[in-house]
Amino acid sequence: MDMAIVVLGASQYDGRASKVLAARLDESIATAAEHSAKDVQFFTLGANMPGDRFTEAQVARTYLVDRGITESQVHEVPEGNDTVGSLEAVLQEHAELLVDAPSYLITDPLHTVRAKLIAKQLGWSPKVKGARNCPYCFPQKEWWGGLAHEAGGLVVAVLTGLFGKKAGEKIRGWLYNVEAIIRPRFKTRHGLIRKNSSDSAAASSDNDIE
Repeated sequence: MDMAIVVLGASQYDGRASKVLAARLDESIATAAEHSAKDVQFFTLGANMPGDRFTEAQVARTYLVDRGITESQVHEVPEGNDTVGSLEAVLQEHAELLVDAPSYLITDPLHTVRAKLIAKQLGWSPKVKGARNCPYCFPQKEWWGGLAHEAGGLVVAVLTGLFGKKAGEKIRGWLYNVEAIIRPRFKTRHGLIRKNSSDSAAASSDNDIE
């Protein structure tokens, strides 16, 4: 493999990519076209929300294939409802490919700093690119909401690196409570992330006992 391009998931609507997800996927195609690498492999990430028939990774894979990327080039990893969960999943499944090959991580412009930090904490150092056609731009209301979310997320990522996962999750829980008031549509996703963290901690505790 000459190059790996990992696309972080975003909302999908019953099999249709949201504008945010479509912008990330278009950026991944453009990134591949900008390089002369012959063997480019795409990795699409993201689980689904309760009641969804499709995962973000599945919808992203279909989007790429429909636009001329061959099926053998696209690997879906339908796990994770946040950046940490998704990156942990793809690195667990494809670490030998991602760590050794030149790689790109595609997300939104506001998210690039935090995504790069999280990847580094997980032992991976990709080039991180923000989708140039991201629909949310300054000074739109959604841009400000995204900026606040990323500022909080960056605090959590830094504290996790300094003091460990438990400290980071405690701060994250407090920030989620604040964001639920400002951006109530994220409450369901936050609940899933909290549940996934709790399940992961419980599994880790069981393994320690064994």
